[in-house]
Amino acid sequence: MASKRLNIVGILIILVGAFMLLSGIASLTGNTQGLGGLSHDLSRAFGGSGNTFNIIIAVIQIIAGGLLIISRFASIGALDAFLRIAIFIFWIVVMVLGLVLGGNIERISTLAWWISLVNHSIILMILWMIKD
Repeated sequence: MASKRLNIVGILIILVGAFMLLSGIASLTGNTQGLGGLSHDLSRAFGGSGNTFNIIIAVIQIIAGGLLIISRFASIGALDAFLRIAIFIFWIVVMVLGLVLGGNIERISTLAWWISLVNHSIILMILWMIKD
């Protein structure tokens, strides 16, 4: 098992992986404070934290975050490139669901909505940067 060199991109991958992992755990536990409102927005979009769809998204976030972190320390072969592209597409879907659906479209004029958009866009751009 070859270890990958840890550089700034490696640190960004670990941080995004940790964010996704913690966001998924927060969604499952109902603790939606401090994660940029993503968990709360998804819950509101789909009828509460116990909703099956929210649980599926939370589990996918936990798996994706864990795999991103693992990919920095162990080679997962051809799955690595596919995983990063899949997570990038998944994050776009999560952004649309969390920021547009669930009544959030009415909040576009608020500063909190724009801050949330910028926060999620930063994660998206990091995922774009590391997809290769």
